[in-house]
Amino acid sequence: MNALKPQGEATELTFTTTKIGAWAQKAVAQAVQAGITKSYKDGSFRPNAEITRAEMAAMIANALKLSIESSAATSFADDKNIPSWAKGAVAAIKKLGLMEGTGTNQFNPNAQATRAEAVTVLLKMLAQQGK
Repeated sequence: MNALKPQGEATELTFTTTKIGAWAQKAVAQAVQAGITKSYKDGSFRPNAEITRAEMAAMIANALKLSIESSAATSFADDKNIPSWAKGAVAAIKKLGLMEGTGTNQFNPNAQATRAEAVTVLLKMLAQQGK
């Protein structure tokens, strides 16, 4: 959220989890309000969980307000392993060159996103916004 520099106040958080640090509550609320992130199916937020590559792809696509085709094919060798809720986002950000596969054309959707990957994707996202 710091990279996006959102304006305005955030709405109140209504997650079933209330363990979001005070320092992060405004940014999380702004991300929810902007449609970048949402709760898990059980209503929790899980602020201490590591983010997967599929989750990062979905958040980046949401931040850029990309048109997401739910039935899109990604052309990654492990396309069948990409969760249906993330497949359109993965295809859209791959098309823009914001995220790439790892190794032999594998997306590795359930692998944890590394800090280096996150920084690279955020920089590419900001460059895309500037176009």
